Amino acid sequence: MGAVERLAKAFGVDVSAIVSDENHIPGARPIRASRRATVPLRRVGKVHAGSLEDEELLDGEVEVPADVAEAHPRAVAMLVEGDCMDELVPEGCHVLVDPTMTDPHDRSVVVIETEDYEATMREWRVVGQTLVLVARSHGTHEDMVFTDDRPVRVLGTVVWFQSAGQME
Repeated sequence: MGAVERLAKAFGVDVSAIVSDENHIPGARPIRASRRATVPLRRVGKVHAGSLEDEELLDGEVEVPADVAEAHPRAVAMLVEGDCMDELVPEGCHVLVDPTMTDPHDRSVVVIETEDYEATMREWRVVGQTLVLVARSHGTHEDMVFTDDRPVRVLGTVVWFQSAGQME
């Protein structure tokens, strides 16, 4: 009974509201389950999470939750290749990259392109005047550090990912 009394006090109701056979607690709102369908999204290519490489174009579709697709209507799906981000996004995952989000927040996962038109995916960190593109890996990958004019272009920010083999 002590636990029931503490619950009643926490919810601001009488003990009888918790122990009664009625399924109604005054002032409580029912929980409504919401099922959102997934929608197919065209997969446009591979993004390298490792060494800088040219992007590769792919064809096919990936199922993405409808609310994510609605929130990011210009996003594209990409297949992750490489392991320099495997602490956060393992190789073989699909990521959804929003190309309208080119001003990332600290610790956002971004797809960037260098002056040489080579792309990779890294974690974005700014420390003072220094841009650090962090490799979040279980392996040994070096961070990319830029102290000058940041010769990188943000192609987009990762807004969602799905593990390999799921929802295909």
